Amino acid sequence: MMVLDSPYDCDDAEALERMLALSAYWDRKYGVRMNWEGSTATLDGRTKGVKYKGIVKVGAGRVYAEIDAGFLAEKLGGRKYVEKKVRQYLDPQKTVAELRSSE
Repeated sequence: MMVLDSPYDCDDAEALERMLALSAYWDRKYGVRMNWEGSTATLDGRTKGVKYKGIVKVGAGRVYAEIDAGFLAEKLGGRKYVEKKVRQYLDPQKTVAELRSSE
């Protein structure tokens, strides 16, 4: 089980918008679909031979995720990749529009 807890400095609405942009990127690039209801997303599927299932919550200054992606995902650097992308999308140096157009 991968547990991620990433703080952010913007307001919750902007953080949610940034995570929606990230989930749209992952959908386009890998076919990873996140089903959002308010500020909570569920995900369940398979990408590149790795099965995953989890939940992501945005609020109170944090993006919190619990994702079961199996041992193979950890060995292939899944945690580092996800942490890097979340940090990138929460970085206040880039606007949401810049993030959406860059990938």
